Amino acid sequence: MRDMKPEDIKVILATDCGSTTTKAILIEYREGEYRLIVRGEAPTTVEAPFEDVTMGVLNAVQEVAELSGRKLLDGNDKIISPRSDSNGNKVGTDIYISTSSAGGGLQMMVAGVVRSMTAESAERAALGAGAIVMDVIASNDKRLPHEQIERIRHLRPDMILLSGGIDGGTTTHVVEIA
Repeated sequence: MRDMKPEDIKVILATDCGSTTTKAILIEYREGEYRLIVRGEAPTTVEAPFEDVTMGVLNAVQEVAELSGRKLLDGNDKIISPRSDSNGNKVGTDIYISTSSAGGGLQMMVAGVVRSMTAESAERAALGAGAIVMDVIASNDKRLPHEQIERIRHLRPDMILLSGGIDGGTTTHVVEIA
């Protein structure tokens, strides 16, 4: 790794590999401050058929390159560094950083008025959106309210989806679950 002084860093490329989307941003030092120039994204490529996260990174970086007019990749899918801006050509980056925000999916609980109807519908909706359903709560699931609350506190989900009543139907039960 080459030595670089902080004041020499003028162009920063950053990527974040999420569970489903890989994001890339280009930050440049302009007029005395760092500014976000463009943002790109591509599907994360950790599963079949690709099973190589770098493909998603390269796709997101290529989008940033196209949007910014800055050449960021050489012909061998390598990020160009150090930066060499000259004669109006913007090439490379001073620094490239990458993070991962993939957390194994959105951890969700679902709650519905009736277990066999609205709670199951909510569970199907959550699973269809790619969530990990940790537990299902319903007014008729045989647990007392304090047991349901303790379960929520123990699992600490990212989100709870509430469902029940249709077309202006019962709201009282949904409010009680909430």
